[in-house]
Amino acid sequence: MMKKSLSKSTLMVALISGSVIWGGTAFADKQQNEIERFELDPVLVTATRYETRDLEIPAATEIFDQEKIERLGANNVMEVVRNIPGFTLTASPTGNTYIGFRGVSKDNVAILVNGIPLNQDGNYDLESISTDIIDRIEVVKGGSAVLYGSNASAGVINIITNKKQGKTKVLAGWGDKNKFKGAVNVATDKLQISYSRQQSKGRGKVYQSNPTSFYMGDNLEKDSLNLQYNITDNLLFQYMYSKKISDCSKLNNGQYAPGFHSNIQYHFGQMRYNNNDLSAAVYMRSRDWKYNTTTHQKGHNIGADIQNKWQLGKVVLTAGANYENEDTKNTVGAESAKRDSGAVFFMTETQLGAKTKLFLGAREAYVEESGSKFCPQLQILQNLRENENLYLNINKSMRAPNVNEQWGTSTQVMNPDLKAESGWNYELGWKKKFTDSDLIKLNVFHMEIDDRIYRATDSASGLNIYKNAEKYRNTGVELSYEKALSQKFSYNLGVSYANPQQKTIGSGEWERTDFKLGLNAGVGYKLAKTSANIFANYMAGRVNGTKPMLDINMNIAHKLTDQDTLRLTVYNLLNRDDIRTGSSNGTSGALLEERNWMLTYERTF
Repeated sequence: MMKKSLSKSTLMVALISGSVIWGGTAFADKQQNEIERFELDPVLVTATRYETRDLEIPAATEIFDQEKIERLGANNVMEVVRNIPGFTLTASPTGNTYIGFRGVSKDNVAILVNGIPLNQDGNYDLESISTDIIDRIEVVKGGSAVLYGSNASAGVINIITNKKQGKTKVLAGWGDKNKFKGAVNVATDKLQISYSRQQSKGRGKVYQSNPTSFYMGDNLEKDSLNLQYNITDNLLFQYMYSKKISDCSKLNNGQYAPGFHSNIQYHFGQMRYNNNDLSAAVYMRSRDWKYNTTTHQKGHNIGADIQNKWQLGKVVLTAGANYENEDTKNTVGAESAKRDSGAVFFMTETQLGAKTKLFLGAREAYVEESGSKFCPQLQILQNLRENENLYLNINKSMRAPNVNEQWGTSTQVMNPDLKAESGWNYELGWKKKFTDSDLIKLNVFHMEIDDRIYRATDSASGLNIYKNAEKYRNTGVELSYEKALSQKFSYNLGVSYANPQQKTIGSGEWERTDFKLGLNAGVGYKLAKTSANIFANYMAGRVNGTKPMLDINMNIAHKLTDQDTLRLTVYNLLNRDDIRTGSSNGTSGALLEERNWMLTYERTF
């Protein structure tokens, strides 16, 4: 429910920025002869594993480049990707938020950093990855198991960091809720080091588990470090570190009680070699989580990935293989759960005529304890006219259970009989670029998953347990539109409508698992050295009578000089709460913090 009042300062800022943005519409309409040739058909690498124009990709795609990220005023990766049309969010009291697509949650989306998986036993922390190090974020929705394996049954998010010489800069920010952010980025022609620290206290209600039980955000600290070194023109070393400390107290029926102390640390590193069409990488990632004195989970993964591309007449062939070893331990002194996984894959692209391309691919994936799965893919791209394409995308996907889902934790019952998911994705889409500054994308999709893994409550112990559902299905439509009316005014719109349903074993009934209607919109206006942007996300038709969510964020930036920028960002402008009741999707709790703001100063050298 919307709070009864807004603070005077926030309301004043909103009114001023609103008059700037909406008042500029008429002016922008008069400036049609000043339209800037924005490029809304960028080159992506995630969908095909090599550079391809967005319009030539037979899949639903989104891209957030540096300009879009700056417009969002985003401090971290999660603040960017939660603007993807049709996203699904899962929250935890520790401050972690996980993203999914098309009604399925975090474990069905592969999170990559420069093409290498970031997930460690189903966990990652996008809030601690600063946008200061990001070149762009590429999103491919729909099954991508052929190229990226398990966890890619709903899509892929590939975080691509700055590989060329970046800018040397410092940033400092302050806000309410005792918020502080400091960041520094040092760049040379070969080396880039970025460090940022964020802290806030007294954040108010950050999570609600039931109508009378709240977690109160007493303290939150985030540290992130990224180091990249170009050893040669073909060899890159990257290391990322993040740490999040969260302290919360509990408010139960109006009475305060001890909450928890959470300390989560991530390490991620890779050595990547690229030489024309050949790419190879070795990598590692680890996670160490301490929760009060009762839980201490540690896990680490090591792996290797190699691929090459060949031109064989009219056929482009991409093929590769990967291997990974995983080691997870739930308590100090306990025996580790270990498993190996590997895969081989190929994808062909064939020009069948002047206007038709055929893509055929397959992946044979093996995960210890879950066995092998064969995942084929068929895609057809039909050119209707210049800068307008129609595509068909059919593929099979799989997801192996996470180690902790099978073997349990101190608060979760083990289920060693948990089976891997498998399912089919069907998608028909249309993309059209009217001008370089005017792009529309439309797709309809249907997906089915057998043995879908979901979180439930164990009747005997009252603890969580992961089970297999009989079947999951979802049918929907997604639309996105971007328009740059002039050098001063631009906007984007996104709509998704779907009906995600699940049938549990023995029930015989279909149960809806997530929201039906999703809307997102952004409006930006730039005048001389000042720019203002407002972004909104809306979810309706949610499960178990949960009320709609409306999240509006706003930022205003002013360039004091060519090197100095001042920015004000207001989060949750209308101060809405977002209390989610439980569902078979495991999406419960609050996802919106109370309204807060931050003022930052950035100096570029």
